[in-house]
Amino acid sequence: MMIDLNNKKILLVRNDNVGDLICTTPIFEALRTKYPSVQMDVVVNSYNYEGIDQNPNIDNIYCYTKPKHKKNISDKLKAAFGKLKILIDINRMKYDVVVVLRSDYSKSAELFSTISQAKYKVGVKSPNLNDKFNIHVPVDNMKHEVEFCFDCLSKFDVQLSNENTFFYVPKKLVKNYEKYKKFTLVHISSRRKANKFDKEKFIKLINNMKNRNILISAEPDDFESAIYIEQNTHAKFIKTKSLLDLSGLISNVELLITLDGGAMHVGPAVKTKTLSISGETNMNKWYPWGYKDLVIQAKSKFANDIKIENILNKIEEC
Repeated sequence: MMIDLNNKKILLVRNDNVGDLICTTPIFEALRTKYPSVQMDVVVNSYNYEGIDQNPNIDNIYCYTKPKHKKNISDKLKAAFGKLKILIDINRMKYDVVVVLRSDYSKSAELFSTISQAKYKVGVKSPNLNDKFNIHVPVDNMKHEVEFCFDCLSKFDVQLSNENTFFYVPKKLVKNYEKYKKFTLVHISSRRKANKFDKEKFIKLINNMKNRNILISAEPDDFESAIYIEQNTHAKFIKTKSLLDLSGLISNVELLITLDGGAMHVGPAVKTKTLSISGETNMNKWYPWGYKDLVIQAKSKFANDIKIENILNKIEEC
């Protein structure tokens, strides 16, 4: 039996990373299309807020700061009180449905569901089977995270159609990089060791793309490596100031070549063709949405083991 959400209030919880939140955005569009009258609110944190900012399908956003992201006691207390206020507001709102959109169980995420006292509480089972969800969502790690999010809404007859991921970039930031429309951008940063690609291999890769105009981008920890790559190739390093600034650049280029990370999910969300040089990440679950055929991964699951020729061949397909 399907549950009708017309004129109901639904709270969606996604309080992890920005790339994960971007993978959630197709369901906002699908929900709004299926139920135009639904009140759709979302819980995020200050770390991933940019992944939902200005999303046209959302009514209200609860954004809190995780106390663990603060260093001193006063800031931790301030963050804790901020989160408490949001929990009180959620309890008062009397939601009909709360959906925790995380394929890994999170006790902190479930708290928002529990405090709501909603009739329908949707989420994955906890490892100890002691969660308070009354609708459990199966996890299939061969499915993409976007597909998992739609599984979370299966009881409400919300189905995946042709929805894309969405990421809002201010027009001013897009305009700043308009001159790079015919360029290829190589983003060299990834947090996990197994997902990193040696700078000497980046140099070899770029020097074999002589027929392309190349840009390099990086996170601050890799600025030094980016400068070194620039000095040894025909590429130009663009030192972006933030994820939003980087997204303005990504939204203009012809092709994004990137390691695994937030940038990999921003690419499709701003309609840029995205090629992923992948490491240990489960790419059935996390490939750049719409570009599964542009994923390259070594059998060893170490990005640095991928051969330059394989990347060049994949670039030729673009």
